Amino acid sequence: MMKTILGVVTAAILSTLAAGCSSSSDPGPGCQESYTVTSQGSSGNLKNRAYVASRDSGNITVIDLDTLEIVGSANTCSRGYHMAELSADFTKIYASSTDNGKIDVLNARSLNVTKRVSVGADPSHLSLSRDGSLIAVVDEKDNAVSFIDPKTDVEVKRLPGFYTPHFVRFSADNRHAYVANMGAYHITRVDLQSLAIDAEIALEGHAGPPVAAAGTEEFGFADAQIDENGVLWAAHSGTGQVLLYDTKTLTKLPEIRAGVNPWIVYAEHPFKGIEARIVPNHRDRSVSLLHQLQTVSADTIVTEEPESYGVNYTPLDPEKAFVMNRMREEIAVIDTRTKKRTATIPVGGNTETASTTADGKYVIAAVSSANRVVVIDAVTNAVVKTFDNVGNYPWTVTIPQGQNYCH
Repeated sequence: MMKTILGVVTAAILSTLAAGCSSSSDPGPGCQESYTVTSQGSSGNLKNRAYVASRDSGNITVIDLDTLEIVGSANTCSRGYHMAELSADFTKIYASSTDNGKIDVLNARSLNVTKRVSVGADPSHLSLSRDGSLIAVVDEKDNAVSFIDPKTDVEVKRLPGFYTPHFVRFSADNRHAYVANMGAYHITRVDLQSLAIDAEIALEGHAGPPVAAAGTEEFGFADAQIDENGVLWAAHSGTGQVLLYDTKTLTKLPEIRAGVNPWIVYAEHPFKGIEARIVPNHRDRSVSLLHQLQTVSADTIVTEEPESYGVNYTPLDPEKAFVMNRMREEIAVIDTRTKKRTATIPVGGNTETASTTADGKYVIAAVSSANRVVVIDAVTNAVVKTFDNVGNYPWTVTIPQGQNYCH
């Protein structure tokens, strides 16, 4: 992705909407939308970008991956941004606002909001289908999933029947979507032709009531990631069980166990040849390196961190993993061959999510409590760039064809 500069960098463009936010965005008093583009990047290629969504200020910040400079910023006044997703051609940015129950659609070149799509209550995570024809949004408080057509930017279906849905993943053949339920013992399968629920895939020994005990916030499945072999991996926080399911044959596989209070099994990413399936375990301050269908189900690596959330990989070193340690304000580097922590990278604040660039060269992490973003060389582990004042509480990083996730 690090290409030679092509042509002359576009002159600065500044567009500020002085009239302020529309009432539909619920911006709060005194907020004015502003959209600033200082260049289109060194090559003008929309693939060579990183988008940072800030939770508490409604900011989308754009970083050029060739020059590692900020080339644009949007202040949409839509507080509560949880994450961003991109259209298949990268010309549109979709940002979920948990505060106002809308998905903001931004033009990726001008950064202007072109539409606000009303969905259900507390929309958090977004994911694009494999063929680019649908964007799925989990409406957590409505126990529903909204499906948006990215051609028209219209909600075509709001499907109920979930239990605090937390993330949607798509099979490689685009026949099914799989929804992780934070408040249940099962993963829900959705037929993408009819946009209807067609199966519930339950943990062994938990065919009873699906809903978690009252007051249990992080009880069930936070995600259900699908690896390059078509195997779905989903860790259940309350039981420590890891559900495995073959999305090609539509059959359950033998379950394995992680540690205590596992979070997400990081199995889905765009890179080939990476065998690691790592899940952070909050209660026992460790991560588990999982093995499918082996006698030994998991190797435990102690991180001394009670709130590890994200895990990133790089194809430039397939046996390396970067673990986001929120409370320790660091990123731990794990060697999956030796099963040891080989380095720690201090970042100066809480970090929970990151994205790896499509070429594997950089891990770009949001350091939320410091309003900071750091760029890490994935081979040397060095912090090669730091951006401060990146909105208020930068929450997630989205890169075209990179390793993108939320927590």
